[in-house]
Formats: sequence, structure tokens, C-alpha cells
Amino acid sequence: MYLRKRDDGWWRLNGLLDPEFGARVNALFDTWGQRRPIDEDGNRDPRTPGERHGDALFDAIHYAMTNDKAPTLSGDRTTVVVTIPLATLTSGLGSACVDGVTQITARHARMLACDARIIPAILGSESEPLDIGRAARSVTPVQRRALNLRDHGCAFPGCHRRPKHCEAHHILPWGQLGDTDLDNLCLLCRYHHMVIHGQSGWKVQITNGRPEFIPPQYLDPLQTPRRNHR
Repeated sequence: MYLRKRDDGWWRLNGLLDPEFGARVNALFDTWGQRRPIDEDGNRDPRTPGERHGDALFDAIHYAMTNDKAPTLSGDRTTVVVTIPLATLTSGLGSACVDGVTQITARHARMLACDARIIPAILGSESEPLDIGRAARSVTPVQRRALNLRDHGCAFPGCHRRPKHCEAHHILPWGQLGDTDLDNLCLLCRYHHMVIHGQSGWKVQITNGRPEFIPPQYLDPLQTPRRNHR
């Protein structure tokens, strides 16, 4: 198995799997890479088979890295450091740097900041470190269990992804000092986490202790809040 970073920041993965390992990976793609059910608006899963397999591999790696029995490196779990200027994190415009080598968009960095395994390194105007990981803003194991019980998986309407495939999302963004409590958190699978942090127009709010999603006007002119009725 070989992993090589390209000049454009993407990574190329090449490898040869023995029959047993290949069968296991194929089974993972078949189960975790299935098409998502048609949503409430009749839209089909837009991902290609390759994109679905890539998301399945991401889910498997994310699950392994966040497992309580995950191996450590020098006493710490596998960690990614995202370096970004404070103004860029707040505005969502510009780019950030992952582990000092790879450029990503500020929007992607804001999504990563929701995850407990990401350490944001915030820089001031003179590149001085302002904050290296705010532990109080990471979702605690107790909060994660409460989210699992409340949301039962991805809270996005119509999604069936289970809690182990989900990330904790800050409704008021981390970069805007959003609190890490149940009234500002919900579970989202990676796909819908990217939807919420993208330019889709979807908004999230907590009503009576449950997450609700407000669709963009082009989907629903009345923007009636929706819930996942799992």
C-alpha cells in the first residue's frame, strides 16, 4: 500500500490486496458505501460509486481513529493540526493548512473544528499563536453518548447513518465561540456535515431539545423546519 501527496494537495492511494483483505475491503464498500435512500424531496444520492467508496474508507478510518482502543503515538492519539488565521476561521473565506503541508479551504477547516480529534491552531495578524486547541470545546465522551441517545445517528432529515458513522457538529460555529453543549450540538454523517458547512442554504436549530433543519427557499419557499423521524 502506497500513499503519495500530489502537488495540488490531494493524495493518491495505490496498493495490492491479498484475497482475504480484498474481500474485507469489498465488503466494507458494499455495506458502508451503499447509496443513500431517496430524500424527502425525491433527490437521489448524487455520488458516483468511486465517491461512495471513498466516503466508506473515510468512515472506517474515522471510526478507527476515534475508537477508545485506538493506538497512540508518543502517548497521544492520532491527531491532525489545522493552522488558520483567526479572521479566516471567523469569515469562512480563505484557506488553512493541515499538518503544515496541505492547503484546505477555510470552510473545510470550520467543519474539521467541530470534530474532537482535530486541534485548531489559531494565529493572529502577526502569525502569533492565539489558541492551540481549546479542550473545553471538544465534545466529551458523556456528551457524545447523550448525542447518540438523542439523535440516534445523523440528524439530517431522511438520513439513516448510525452514530458510529457520525461527527458532532457545532450549530453556532466553533470559530464564533459556539458553546459545546447539547443545545448547540447535533450528530451529522460526513456527507451531511459537508452539506451544512457548504453553500447549500440548509440551517440547523434546536427546538424543544431536538435538532431541526430549515431547508433553503429553492426547496421549500416556506422554509418549514424538518426533523429526522427515525
